[in-house]
Amino acid sequence: MPAKAEEYGGAQRFQTASAGILALAGGVLTIACNVLQQRAEIPRGDPSAVLDHIAGNPWFAAALVGVLGALCWAVAFAAVGRTLTEPLSRAIAQMAEPVLIVAVAVFAITYAHDGFSSGVLAQQWSSGERGAGTALVDIRVMEGLVGGTSALSQPLLGLALAVYALAMLRSGQYGRVLSWVGLIAALGWFISALFLRLPGASFELLLPFVGVATIWVLAVGIALLRQSYRSRPIPNRSAGAGAE
Repeated sequence: MPAKAEEYGGAQRFQTASAGILALAGGVLTIACNVLQQRAEIPRGDPSAVLDHIAGNPWFAAALVGVLGALCWAVAFAAVGRTLTEPLSRAIAQMAEPVLIVAVAVFAITYAHDGFSSGVLAQQWSSGERGAGTALVDIRVMEGLVGGTSALSQPLLGLALAVYALAMLRSGQYGRVLSWVGLIAALGWFISALFLRLPGASFELLLPFVGVATIWVLAVGIALLRQSYRSRPIPNRSAGAGAE
């Protein structure tokens, strides 16, 4: 029985540490994607300027980095839910898992499509392979497609993270301040994303909440690593001394 308990404890520590590493990796990759694409600087409403912006940045590579970051978040938070010891909190986290999986799947499709198709279109525009009139029409169509799928993935991402933050808050295993910050940021992400399809709304509305939520995920990663370190077994030094 002690051997089984030790084995179970080791698996739990591995899961917690892995979740922490993936949360940190996902946060870093998400920040890297935003820095590489400079989405806050996209001149929305001016198709030719949008094409110039895309052509001037590593669009496809940045999109791939963003997809990997979202996948890290999905695996990390699925593991976070399994580390919760309080039954109701664990059940709440399990309810968020399919929402996060769907959100990340739609997000990955959106970013892959945007990264490859928009990137190729912008390169053809800058090299003169595609005429100005055709390119401007195509980029408008691309913006509509990407905007439509983003309007689905963004509220789902915010909703899933909000439910995970609620589960963490209720479990009491994580700091209340940390959990409240995550809950407020994720709810803000979810609510602001619902207004994306309204006239005049833009992704700039999301940026403050996404930024805070990303920092929160990094903090969760650190908390998970600390929790894994604290749960390590302490060697029985007295037993070793007696054996000598």
